[in-house]
Amino acid sequence: MNSNRLYRNRTLTDNVNMVFDFVGENWRKWFKMMAYFLLPFCVILGTTLTSLYDESSTSMSETMYVVSIVLAVVGSAVVTALEILLVKWSETHDGTLDGCNMATMWRTLPKATLKCLVVIILGTIIMALAVLCNIVPIIGLVAVFAALPVFLICPIMLLEHQDSLLNNTKRAFSLGHKKWGRLILITLIMGIVSLLINNAITFPLGMYYALESTLGLSTIDSVFWSFLADVFKYIIGVAQCFMIFVEMGLFVLAMTYHYGSVATEVEDLGLESEIDNFAHLK
Repeated sequence: MNSNRLYRNRTLTDNVNMVFDFVGENWRKWFKMMAYFLLPFCVILGTTLTSLYDESSTSMSETMYVVSIVLAVVGSAVVTALEILLVKWSETHDGTLDGCNMATMWRTLPKATLKCLVVIILGTIIMALAVLCNIVPIIGLVAVFAALPVFLICPIMLLEHQDSLLNNTKRAFSLGHKKWGRLILITLIMGIVSLLINNAITFPLGMYYALESTLGLSTIDSVFWSFLADVFKYIIGVAQCFMIFVEMGLFVLAMTYHYGSVATEVEDLGLESEIDNFAHLK
């Protein structure tokens, strides 16, 4: 029997633990999927990130920056769709990813990504408007928190029966605001987790710049040394881009399990899910 079902009444701590349990139990397949679908984006985005670190760099054109933004948005849609589809597969296969492979994902991921892309673009606009309200601090903070249910739209859209974007949005905000405090807390917790992961991957780059400043490495007149420095910064840039997608993936998992918990508590979807998946309950 799948003891890690999506539709189960859980506490905030349980939802956070579910994220790391899912990744921990399926880390090989999960990591391969992430690398296969997202590293191509990171290879290009790493160039942009490296250029941003290098204040003297003038090699990046405006077109490249636009392309990078587009790739970042599309990559965000890919990782969102991928994580939700993996949870969906696990839910219908007794809590495992057995049988799930690249070919399986290729059949469902493009359509799911397109749906998520629309939601991400609209959601970005909503969050941007909420952030603009920070001109008045307290009102701005409330507006940002009030917009958080936008992160539940994609899980609802990909996990439930087909419905219009408007109805999915209404349901996301209805469920989100019914357990608003829990949604805010899980967002803050995953934000802290993302910060810790990001600091870990940028630590080597920070050490390099500290040594460069202290020892004057940038003044070394050597083509070979310059090449090694550029390669090092590019590799770190690619790694950081990949870790940003990993952070997004963990956040999406948290929102997905939060949605499953709230839907069970408010709408009693857990019983319906058990009936639909009766063959897998042993």
